Amino acid sequence: MDPLRFTPGQWRALRYLATHSASAARVGLRASQIWERTGVTGDELVELASLGYVAGRLHGSNAPPTPGVAITARGNPKLRIHLTKPGKKAALEVAPAWRVVELLRDRHPLTVDDVENDAGVPSDTLTRLDTLGFLHREVNEQEEVLFSLTQKGRQYAEPYSA
Repeated sequence: MDPLRFTPGQWRALRYLATHSASAARVGLRASQIWERTGVTGDELVELASLGYVAGRLHGSNAPPTPGVAITARGNPKLRIHLTKPGKKAALEVAPAWRVVELLRDRHPLTVDDVENDAGVPSDTLTRLDTLGFLHREVNEQEEVLFSLTQKGRQYAEPYSA
């Protein structure tokens, strides 16, 4: 599944896990902590697990992390969540898209060149976001293409606050 089609909560969960993975490599991050800090719902986290992007392990267990644990141990305070290898790849795919929507949230509209340079993303990221309905495209008097966020793009750009 294309990570750019995930929900805003799933984007935030992937980014959060990727950002904190170095310090969480041994025991993982508490599922409740991920829910509180990213706004991902239990069902969204279960979907990530069933797709193989995250795996869980009960704290204190020597068993290797498995996607099924995240599904069967919902609500268990001992559940620790890890990114899997495909999850790390998905988080890397979401990162440039996140930079684009975050940039356009703060400064809009911007030309294609400005977005590519300021967000540090290739043009194919902008094409994918445009195709998926995150971006509104318009042409100004100088025949430059300008991007701004659609309503969908604004939903993804807003940071989560508990």
